[in-house]
Amino acid sequence: MMSPSSRSFCKILVVMALGCLHFCSGIARDSTARTIYYRNIPPDSLGHYSFDFQTTNGITTKGAGNENGAVGVVQYVSPEGIPVTFSYVADANGYQPTGDMIPTIPLHVIRQLEYIRTHSPVDERRSRRW
Repeated sequence: MMSPSSRSFCKILVVMALGCLHFCSGIARDSTARTIYYRNIPPDSLGHYSFDFQTTNGITTKGAGNENGAVGVVQYVSPEGIPVTFSYVADANGYQPTGDMIPTIPLHVIRQLEYIRTHSPVDERRSRRW
């Protein structure tokens, strides 16, 4: 049986994916978009669910999950006419999107995080004594 917190987590993921699609795809500008395919399998007693849909303006998405997390893929065409595809995994490690249009972490930030990880914290009180 799926716990209430897992159900909430799944609902949040679906709402986030749909919200991203709405924002990124310009649905508000194209009121002629129609759903041409829709399939939704709600969570079963073990918490497994899946969904996918496609619209006439080129938006497609597929997702599936269970009490341990979710995976999915989203595709659309940007307002500039560029095809965009990203996939995501959401689990105990958080929401992890991947795709060409998602910015990468700059090298200097990676170096700073590595420095922080490998050095002990500074004692602020001792370091400010004259």
